[in-house]
This record gives sequence, structure tokens and C-alpha cells, in this order.
Amino acid sequence: MKIIHYIVRLGILTVLFISDVSANVLEVTPVQLSLSAKQRIGVVKVTNRSDERSFLQLSLFDWQQSPKSKDIYKTSHDILLTPPLFLLPAHKTQVIRFALRHPTYNTLQKAYRVHLKEVQQPRQKKLGQTLYFLMDISLPLFVEPQKILENGVWSTKVLDAQHIQLNLYNDGNVSLFVNQWQLLSNQSQVPIMKKHSTFTYVLPRCSHSWIVKGDSNINYTDIKSNINGHSKKSALHRL
Repeated sequence: MKIIHYIVRLGILTVLFISDVSANVLEVTPVQLSLSAKQRIGVVKVTNRSDERSFLQLSLFDWQQSPKSKDIYKTSHDILLTPPLFLLPAHKTQVIRFALRHPTYNTLQKAYRVHLKEVQQPRQKKLGQTLYFLMDISLPLFVEPQKILENGVWSTKVLDAQHIQLNLYNDGNVSLFVNQWQLLSNQSQVPIMKKHSTFTYVLPRCSHSWIVKGDSNINYTDIKSNINGHSKKSALHRL
């Protein structure tokens, strides 16, 4: 039988569909992990909510970002993950422990991705069923600096009459998770730009850009954003 592959990326979750009909449902808590010099060990719980067992594999990747906002991943062994491979029965929970291998005194936050991947296993073929769902979950893991500084610098650049480039540069030492933003103007009779929802991480000393459709003649002076769970109004710099 021909196998059909689809990959769907939803933020931190990647779902791989391969042949069969049933899908294992995995619940992971928490969905963002952190360690520090003071807290070198952490735990995450994985619960199998389905009626079938899951065979799962853990892997760790160093996470960086390019000048063009592209995520770059490299295999890493900086953090110990245990158990690295395990069988999770139906309706059971597995505790995963992660720990720093060496003490850290970094001034910038270190970013990683923990991949929890379901491994394909032999299954009894059932009449009329043609799809299986394999889960591949990517969790952000941060090693925090001793002193935390959150600071983002927003700027705009006119591209043409109907498009503006909005840029956020992370000038702090920890990542910025942008959930929402809205451009504001101090000009009277200017229609309010709608809020834009996003799901974007900007790592320290990195930047991210959005192309905004709007009137480039409008002088947008401020931006209202939700970053790391906090709403804030910031001044806009025009390039």
C-alpha cells in the first residue's frame, strides 16, 4: 500500500501523518523548559491519552537564529535527558528529567530545542484503516543567565506605497516571545491598525521582521505589543 506523508508545523508542534487511521494523543507539561546555575535539574511530564502505547525518543538541539530570522539547529549534548528512549503505555504518564551536565555562568541566555519523537512500531493491520499519526513535539528549553534583561527595540522602514517593514531587535540577554503587536499613530483621523497575532521567538542579539500592509504615508509612532506574557507600549524608530 502506498504511504502518504504530510508535515504540518504549528508553532512548537510538528505532526507527521503516515499510513494507518489512529493517532496517539500526547499531553506534555510544561511546554517551555528552563534551567539556570541555581536550578540545574528540571522535569517534564508526558501523558499518553490514547488507547495505544507509544514508543518515544528524546533528542536535544542547540538553537540559534541567523541574521535573516531563520532558526538553526545543531545536535547538542549539553543537557542530559533521561530516559532517552521509552515505551509509554496507554493512559500512563512518564516523567522526563533534564539536567545541565556542567555549571553555567553565561551572561546571555542559551537556547535549545528538546524533540520528543514518536518512533514507528509494528502494528496489527486493521481492516479499513489507512492512516497512522506520529507525533514529533519540539519544546523550547532555555538556560537562563544570572541577571535577566528584557529589552526589544522596534523600528519601521518604508518599502513602497503600501508596505512597511516592521523590525524587532532583541537587545536584551533573554529571548523575546512575541504573541501580538499593533502599530499606533499620534496623528488624528488615522484609522487604527488591527492587532496582529504571531507566535515568534526572537533570541538575544537577533532580530525578526514582518512585512505590514498599510499606508506608508502614515507616521506610525508607537507599537503596542505582548511579549513574554506582558503588554507594553514602545516607541517606534523610523529607518
